[in-house]
Amino acid sequence: MLNQPRVGVMQGRLSPRPATRLQAFPHETWAEEFARAKRLGFSYLEWIYEAERAEENPICSDAGRAAIRACVTESGLAVGSVCADYFMIHRLAGGSAQERAENAAALSKLVRWTRELGASRILLPLLETSAVATPELVGEVTESIRRVCPALDEHGVVLGLEMEIPGPNYASVVRGIGHDKVRAYYDCGNSTAQGFDIARDILPLLPLLEAVHVKDRLVHGTSQPFGRGDANFPEFFAVLADAGYRGDFLTQHFFDAEPEISAQHSLRFVQEQLRMQRAA
Repeated sequence: MLNQPRVGVMQGRLSPRPATRLQAFPHETWAEEFARAKRLGFSYLEWIYEAERAEENPICSDAGRAAIRACVTESGLAVGSVCADYFMIHRLAGGSAQERAENAAALSKLVRWTRELGASRILLPLLETSAVATPELVGEVTESIRRVCPALDEHGVVLGLEMEIPGPNYASVVRGIGHDKVRAYYDCGNSTAQGFDIARDILPLLPLLEAVHVKDRLVHGTSQPFGRGDANFPEFFAVLADAGYRGDFLTQHFFDAEPEISAQHSLRFVQEQLRMQRAA
């Protein structure tokens, strides 16, 4: 059907889960995930760029990016976006002015790499270790991101900010940066865990919404398989449908010892939510 949202999957969700983490770059199996995601019916993959072993990530070298593009061509599955977890450690707010400038330069470089993969979006997580919880930190991250805006324009890449603060405040931070390629990348599960009713929390962000991470979490708790957490998915999807949202959804689901089964369940869950809205 035309003009229906794409549903992607977070990299690493189609490989064996790390012993102590829910999300990590799959160094040994990243190339295999393209064919797996395509076979299951996903539209694209969100690449992970994290601080741990960053220099070994294929996105960091010409040869590595060529290898990624070869996987895209062979599988027919795009890299739709890049998850920039690297900047949860190498922060754009806090630390010294020199550190912030260096990290902004690193993000500008990632913008170019992202476009070389054929992707048009970077997710920038401003949460947990990189949260901007004070006016001073908001000012610093605004300054840092404005340094990156020329690269966004040059390469045609959108920077989607993910935050765990109430929707009105979240919208204020995005708007305060003042650039049309800096938008909101909303996470259903993380906002639910903060105690927000996502169907209402999303309202101020609708004009700014670039993409949605779909996960289920308990209020003040951990990730859960879809349907076992507290996320108000039926009303959330109804709000997006009423607003005419046609952007991407990305499953960042809980997974266990059977990653492909978990991924298939997550895709079907999102597709069913979309079908219910089309039938309404």
